[in-house]
Amino acid sequence: MNLTQSFLGMCMENIRILFETKLTEEDFPDPIEQKAFMAMKQIALDGGALDNIALKNAGIPLEFISNLDTQISSSWRSREKQVIEASKKRQIARLIEKVQSSMALPSKDLHDIISHEMGKIDRRGDYEIRYVSDVGANGIAEITERSKNNGKMVGLSTGFSLLDYCTFGFQKRKLYYVGGRPSQGKTSLLVNFAVNCNDRFGFLSAESGADEILIKLFAKYGNIDSRKLELGTRDSKEFSIMANYVDRESELKSVIYDKPNMDIDDLSFIARSMVESYGCKILFVDYIQILGASFSMKKKDRREQIADISMKLKQLARDLNVPVVVAAQLTRDADKDRPELSSFGESSQIEKDADVAILIWKSVETRTLESKEKVKDTKTYLLLDKNRDGKTAKIEVYFNGASQTFEQI
Repeated sequence: MNLTQSFLGMCMENIRILFETKLTEEDFPDPIEQKAFMAMKQIALDGGALDNIALKNAGIPLEFISNLDTQISSSWRSREKQVIEASKKRQIARLIEKVQSSMALPSKDLHDIISHEMGKIDRRGDYEIRYVSDVGANGIAEITERSKNNGKMVGLSTGFSLLDYCTFGFQKRKLYYVGGRPSQGKTSLLVNFAVNCNDRFGFLSAESGADEILIKLFAKYGNIDSRKLELGTRDSKEFSIMANYVDRESELKSVIYDKPNMDIDDLSFIARSMVESYGCKILFVDYIQILGASFSMKKKDRREQIADISMKLKQLARDLNVPVVVAAQLTRDADKDRPELSSFGESSQIEKDADVAILIWKSVETRTLESKEKVKDTKTYLLLDKNRDGKTAKIEVYFNGASQTFEQI
């Protein structure tokens, strides 16, 4: 008896397996096995007895049923893992065949096929039905571990004490959106967060090249005028600062991926590699509206595509167990100065998926001098307009245009 038939035999012994297993019909290589698995699930959902008669009535051949001897079900999770592993290998083999039969296509099309199919290859994660008591025991252990930090943050620092106070830092499994209107510094704020978190990060840029990101990193780290760096003018002190940053990153080993206009399938594949192979603790994405749609969404309108991309970014944060911080463009709104959650461009799904949403607002405010003369000042705020597990806030910051840095006031 093969792996998949053995697993089906375990289901005959213990019907509860059908409610808890991560397997789908696609994990069974034989059409009869697929049909039997689906029939078993339907019988279980209908509350019926799972026996030979029920399977026969569901159209499963008697010869096949007779080979499904009930198996000891206590080790079904181990058998499930074996079935999943075999299923992944078959999917990879099919992908190799598909690529080999498509060699006449341009290399870009082949790359898109590979990225799309690799994104589909099973990434089930550790999702399963669990007893509350088991989750509770793990929760107590985690809280106990946090208590050793003497009240320090749960997540990685944003570099802004008020923002850290409200959000407890960048936390695992959460999706963060940083919204800004065009040319208001959303990429710079992402870079600021990357430097401030002081841990190994992955930066995925669909817009700026690695050299542009590096200039912003240098400028933020050393509070250096980025225009001087772009022109190649610097003094010995600035050179020393840049060398220090490179030394720091030699220890942290952060990574950058800067493919122009990458699609969400490509990004998901690279993001997994950054976490699983390079050990990144946090991911930054610049920016959602410039990402290409998934292969299966190419013919949908842009609003549906952005919604799909956002949902996949949310799932990515959960699957990879890291914070994912994504820049997003806000719409230009002539009737309203202060941006709102509804200002996210092209899809309302962005504000729905965000665990935390931070909006950049450059406000023109009028003040009166002692001479009664009125002058206009531009003030910059980080609007914490959505915080699923904490406080919202309006945080005034200073934006240094020369070094492209944000500093809390």
